[in-house]
Amino acid sequence: MSHEELLSAISEDYYLNKLSFGEISKKYNISRYLINKYLNDAIKDGIVKIEIATVTKRNTQLETMLSDKFKGIHFFVICDGSNDIATSKELSQSAAAVVEKMFKNNCSVVGTSWGEAIYSLVDSLHSFPLESVKFTQFMGENMKYNSTAGSMRMVEKIASKFSSEFLTLPAPLYIVNNNTRQGLYAEPSIKHTLNVAKKMDVLLTGLGTIRSLQSIPIWKENIPLLFPGLDMSKVAGFIYGRPFDIEGNILNSSDDKVLGITIEEVLNTKKRVCLVRSKSKTRAILGILRGKLITDIVLSETLAYRVLAELNL
Repeated sequence: MSHEELLSAISEDYYLNKLSFGEISKKYNISRYLINKYLNDAIKDGIVKIEIATVTKRNTQLETMLSDKFKGIHFFVICDGSNDIATSKELSQSAAAVVEKMFKNNCSVVGTSWGEAIYSLVDSLHSFPLESVKFTQFMGENMKYNSTAGSMRMVEKIASKFSSEFLTLPAPLYIVNNNTRQGLYAEPSIKHTLNVAKKMDVLLTGLGTIRSLQSIPIWKENIPLLFPGLDMSKVAGFIYGRPFDIEGNILNSSDDKVLGITIEEVLNTKKRVCLVRSKSKTRAILGILRGKLITDIVLSETLAYRVLAELNL
């Protein structure tokens, strides 16, 4: 087999047959380092060609208007499609393009949350080798086991796109008993994952609401225990498992039941990318923007107009 034929065969197995680096290594008796090199060589030599079928249109005028209102936050306002399905697809693909660039830019640790928005983002990512990048959970599981958008599945799904290592956090998102939660932090597997998560360069998040929380029966039944003394009428949304108000203030910081890195450690992450697809999250968006809870946001024209309209009231 010539060198060009080898590059072609390896590329076909990786990109079309979806074989892992480990499977390819055994098949061709070569190291993972060489697999990575050969895949990159195949692209450089034109054996593998990656084409972008469509170019997403952005509304730069709206991006500028929002940037003027919220300094330091990067906006990606995606033009509305012909219908809601088309718009959601454009949003997911645009968010995928944004984070792919981040992954390639001296990134070593990526954290991911869960939810339908993040699932769609991950599904839109292109596959390419990123063996030096680790993907991790940075808070416990959302317990939505009847959904493919659950937390443990998400981190495994995204890592498989890049043949990368992934770390899970095998514990619930919320632990009501403070002593139990502190005890879990001492467990070696949980401690290791959280130590890695504290070094995140990039994190991916959706944006939740009270309705999102109530969609998971175990949390809906125990809201008073999860957020003791909290006036739910003040909640604009949820992010990183925590409730916040329309000014972006975290509302349960004094009695946080989340099993994960602290909100301060989350906010130390250099790039915090939020994808919002639902049209009903205007107040939640205002909260995360005012509180600078994220650094980058991908949203539709419709949502951008609603946010600006809310500001002018």
